[in-house]
Amino acid sequence: MKSDQEKLKEILSSSHRSAEDEQWLQSYLESTDAAELRGQAADIFRENLQQGTRLPQDTSMRMWDKIQQRVDAIETPILRPYRKYQWLAAAVLVLAAIAYPLFRKQSPKPLAVVTPIIKPGGNKAVLTLADGSKVTLTDTGNQVIKTGSMAIQQKQGELQYENQGNEANAFNELTTPPGAVFQVSFPDGSHAWLNAASSLKYPLKFKDNRTVILNGQAYFEIAPNAKQPFIVKVGEMEVQVLGTSFDIMAYKDEEIVNTTLVEGGVKVSQGSTSALLHPGQQSTLDPATGKMEVQAADLENVLAWRNGKFELENTGLPAFLRQLARWYDIEIAIEAPAKEVAVKKFGGQIGRDMNLQDVLKILELYGIECKLENRKLRVISVHA
Repeated sequence: MKSDQEKLKEILSSSHRSAEDEQWLQSYLESTDAAELRGQAADIFRENLQQGTRLPQDTSMRMWDKIQQRVDAIETPILRPYRKYQWLAAAVLVLAAIAYPLFRKQSPKPLAVVTPIIKPGGNKAVLTLADGSKVTLTDTGNQVIKTGSMAIQQKQGELQYENQGNEANAFNELTTPPGAVFQVSFPDGSHAWLNAASSLKYPLKFKDNRTVILNGQAYFEIAPNAKQPFIVKVGEMEVQVLGTSFDIMAYKDEEIVNTTLVEGGVKVSQGSTSALLHPGQQSTLDPATGKMEVQAADLENVLAWRNGKFELENTGLPAFLRQLARWYDIEIAIEAPAKEVAVKKFGGQIGRDMNLQDVLKILELYGIECKLENRKLRVISVHA
């Protein structure tokens, strides 16, 4: 015979309750005090969260706090004193019933995975030489690439230019496909890290200025040289530096170009509009209108990709889905109502070393139902 606790879990986990179940639940609420019910709700939350996949502890604690905050925020109806506690108990279990399907290992609508495991990205790129020939670079490769008077070293996930070439107006271009990152170091001691689906074009010999052209996202650490400023061109925008560390995100599927300064100083300009950034500041530029704003930066969020993380705090669902598309080389199809997708918020961090299927299980914990079909991810529904 099932215990009351087992029957309670069974009823809460069911997406369809019979009239008999509802009657039993009402009777149970009336006969059990609020403190015990609150404890049972917490036990259900912890037990089923532990059965799930990797979720940061701070995120799980925030989720439980939100459940309790929602209970505490409910205005207690005017009831006789002895009924107030039953009412509060009912509120606790109702919220637990809402939360339970999101946290249990198998939700009422299980994730349909019909494709092989999609692994995370790694170090991979294509180097286009000045003569148009292409060289594939991988994380296990160690090679010397000769072009003109230069010899370029590849050591695992890094491309090293140890000396400048003599060829005038000769360029190389480093391109990372979706699901890959790569690093390049220049003869002056500067470094650039390319995120997935990005490209960086640069001369073999720096002249008056050290000018490179970026598409996508990259993090730069620039060696100081007051006589030879380093300039990053992104469309019509320019970022000019003398010696500093900064990040530029300029993907074509993003409406805004973000330039974030970590150390030093940079000048961001497009046409007659310009801004001088100080460490910890970020400029946002709308290329279509030329409107530029400067604000305090969330450095942990901006640099998460460099540290092998997806940062969910202050990241909306649409932006996070675009990150998934670039890192796992998948197509995203959003079928859920646009309003629900736009307002969905979450927090915590997810490692970029996880398989896509594991990431989708975490999204389930946030009430985001997805279906993966080949390399197409369908976002079916989004719940609060």
